[in-house]
Order: sequence, then C-alpha cells, then structure tokens
Amino acid sequence: MDSNREIIESAFDRSGRYEAGLRSLVKCLRWAFALLLVGIIGTLIYFVSWGGYFSVEPQQAVLVLRFGKITDTVTTGGHWFLPYPVNKFIRIQTNQQLLNVDFVAPTLSENDVPNALTPGKDDYLLTADANIVHTSWTVSYRVSNPAKYYRVLSTPVEPVLNGRITADPETKDADGFMGTRGPVTFLRNAFKQAVIRATAEFKVDDLLSSGQGRYSELVQRNFTQLLTDADCGIAVDTVTLNRVYPPAYTKSAFEQVTAASTTQSTLRNEAETYRVTTENETIAQRAEILAAAETYRKQIIAVMKAETIYFQSINAEYASNPKTVLMALYTSALTEALQASVDDKFILGSAGKGTRKIWFQLNRENKVKAPKAEEKK
Repeated sequence: MDSNREIIESAFDRSGRYEAGLRSLVKCLRWAFALLLVGIIGTLIYFVSWGGYFSVEPQQAVLVLRFGKITDTVTTGGHWFLPYPVNKFIRIQTNQQLLNVDFVAPTLSENDVPNALTPGKDDYLLTADANIVHTSWTVSYRVSNPAKYYRVLSTPVEPVLNGRITADPETKDADGFMGTRGPVTFLRNAFKQAVIRATAEFKVDDLLSSGQGRYSELVQRNFTQLLTDADCGIAVDTVTLNRVYPPAYTKSAFEQVTAASTTQSTLRNEAETYRVTTENETIAQRAEILAAAETYRKQIIAVMKAETIYFQSINAEYASNPKTVLMALYTSALTEALQASVDDKFILGSAGKGTRKIWFQLNRENKVKAPKAEEKK
C-alpha cells in the first residue's frame, strides 16, 4: 500500500514541490472532519435534550405545531418535544385583557356641522328616534381556547414576543386603504357592530337617563353572540359603558331637557312623600277613631248589661211586692231630685181627694262664692 502511495506521489510530483502542500491539505481536512463530527454530535445532543424543552409561564398557553399543524396545547409546567424544524412552539396570552372602544366625534363648532354622517365610520351612533349620540366603552375579555384563537383569527406569527403581546400588523387593501389585521382589530370591529345594532333599538332619552343599564346588557349580549358565531376561542367577561353624551352643538338643548326631567323627578318625589305622609296620618286617625268607637261600644254594652240586670232584679222584686218596690223607686227618684244642683225646687204632693199641696222654701240663703286668691290678697 505504501509502495503504491509512493509510486503515485512520485508520479504526481516527481520534483517534490507539492509534497508539503498536500500534507497541509490532508491535515486541514482531518481537522475539518473532526469539527464537523463535534458539531454533529453537539447538534444531536441539543436536539434530543434541552432544545425541545420549554416551560409554560403563568397566564399563558403554548401551542405545539408539528410541521405546521397544531398537535397539542399545554397550559402548565415544563414539557419536551422534538425541536424545530419538527415542532414549533407558539405562546398565547390567556389572562384577562382590556379593549377600549370609543365613538367620539371630532371637535366641531356650532357653525361647522357635517352634512352627512356614517355611523361606525364617523364615530357617530344613531338611536331609534333618529338622534345622534357618542359613547365610550371598556371591554374585558380572555382567550378561552388558544387553538381556535390562533387558527381562526389572523394572529401574528408570534402572538407573544419578548413577554409582550404583538400588535396587529398593518395591511393595505385593494383601494390602498391602510389598516390593521388581527385579533384586536377583529374584536374592535365586532364590538362596534354590536354597539351600532343595540343603539338603534333605544331612544335618546333612554340612553341619556334610566336606560343605560339595559343598553349595556344588550350590547354585551350582541357582542357575545357575534363571538359565539365566529367560534374564535374568545370569552367576554364584562362590557362597561363609561360615558354616553349628545353632540357638542346640541349639548345645551339636552341639558335643558335633563334639567326639566330632574325638576319633574323632584316634584314627583315630593308629591309621593306628601301622599305617603297623608296616607299614614289618615290611617292613624282612622285607627284612633275605630279604637274610640270600639271603646264606646264596649262601654254602652256594659251599661246596657248592667241596666238589664238591674231591671231584671227590680222586676223580680216588683212581681213579689209591687207597693214596696214602687215606694222605694219613688223615694230614690225624690232623693235624686232634691240633691240636684237646681236653685228652685218644687215638690207637688197629693193630699187626697184630688187636692195637691205645694211647699216653698222661704228666706232662702244666697250661696256665697269662695273668694279668689287675688281677692284674698
């Protein structure tokens, strides 16, 4: 073998000028092969060890994409999968997120009134009675199904990058209009659609006064239904109506209406208070009269019972001895008459044979009144 090698080298380089270069080339090739072998071994070690390991952070979910297809969704702990290019790991933020949506008109003067307005585009809302209002909202939502969220919506390639949620990318449509495209844009447009629909079912007086609670509930129902129909893996927690107000150039007129409504409410409250007070007083008086009448009834019944018992006893005595009873009754009546506080008393008695005798009290003494305290002094 060595002899053949020497024959080849002598035939290739008869003069010996390339022998040193060939030896250097062989040495370099050996080092390159060794480095390549080390790299391959290191890559294999990385590939089968920590290259495919990851841990799920709080309030996040990790989607595992194997050759571009979602195969698993993990929400807690540490996991190992074959790394890229076999698997790709997408982080999705699942905590509660806030979205502010405002239908706020630009500042206009009273003489600068636009000729035409487009609800939703010009940040104006039309009510059921063809009035204009502006509103401000805060929506609280969360990702309930990360796989659907990533698959259905036009999410960025990396929804969470360096611990922060990636903003929707800007796009340009066929007409050259610049805008954004992504989950936040979808949610904003869907919520605006829900608000426009709900506003068209309420009159402006209800939106500016007592109907704001029902208005907010209807907007939340419409928005939830739109997300359910889209099946995009997003759940709505709360929808808060921060403010609702009329256009600036009609504000004074609405303030007058509000003031009149406040005065009306005050007068109604005063009338209601007077009604309740009068009703309570009437009820108290009625109860007092009924109680007095009941007491009087019981007294009359008691007197009548006593008179009945007395009459029954006298009647029984009269049946057995009428003259004695009559004499006793006559004496009692005469005593009561003589004891009465009357100045002139006349007693008419019978002397028999149709004659009557009359007794008069002569030389009657005048009653002397007791002197008052001042007269005594």
